[in-house]
Amino acid sequence: SLAAFITDRSRRLHEVRTTVRIVLLALIPALLVLPQPDLGTALVSVVIGFVVLFVAGTPWKHLFAIATLAVAAIVVVLVVAPAVGVHVLKPYQMQRLTGFLHPSQNPQNQTWNIHQSLIAIGSGGKLGRGVHATQTRLGYLSAPNTDFVFAALGETYGFVGAGVVLSFYALLIWRTLRIVTLSKNLYGTAVAGGILAMFMFQVFVNVGMTIGIMPITGIPLPLVSYGGSSVVMTLIAVGLLESIHIQARMATESKSRSLVS
Repeated sequence: SLAAFITDRSRRLHEVRTTVRIVLLALIPALLVLPQPDLGTALVSVVIGFVVLFVAGTPWKHLFAIATLAVAAIVVVLVVAPAVGVHVLKPYQMQRLTGFLHPSQNPQNQTWNIHQSLIAIGSGGKLGRGVHATQTRLGYLSAPNTDFVFAALGETYGFVGAGVVLSFYALLIWRTLRIVTLSKNLYGTAVAGGILAMFMFQVFVNVGMTIGIMPITGIPLPLVSYGGSSVVMTLIAVGLLESIHIQARMATESKSRSLVS
């Protein structure tokens, strides 16, 4: 719907009013899932909306204004609102952010998962521990099939196994970026750009939170984390990419035949 809205108003993307409407449309899914509570999916929706605006050709000053407002909103939610007694996020979500900012404090509380994840990845070594992956098998690593599945992979299969998984993601992201550049129409470019943003954000955040460079948000690792809905959405996204690529190739071949004739 976001890509269709942008395509329908492609001639008015330079107008502030159009940008505001697109931003509001992009925020609808985020505001619907945030109270669930599902902060991770809400963040994915916001990032997708911003990247779609970028690939659609929204003026830089509009993008800068959106980024500035996003930073201001983060400051209000994390600093200003709690200071006046208003809590937008759930207590456990604030604890996760606090644990990310101060990982050396309270290792038995909010930073326990991060510490255990780092131990699991570090103990995997080059080739992994296989059936001797104690952090995963003895329950020290929380959610080894979902949020911390990359840490479980790192401990079980080591640096080599984790590198292979990341290589596949790099190939997937590169091919998606290629399809974004090959698309012959704005609608296809916007859809492919949104899928690219989803893949990149999910991989970066999920892997990043297992090694302590990103806060824990519950974002799944595409095609690896346990969960039917995540797998279905990823496969739908791949199918859309294939469709965009086929249409782009057909358009190129049709243009080539017309030039020859």
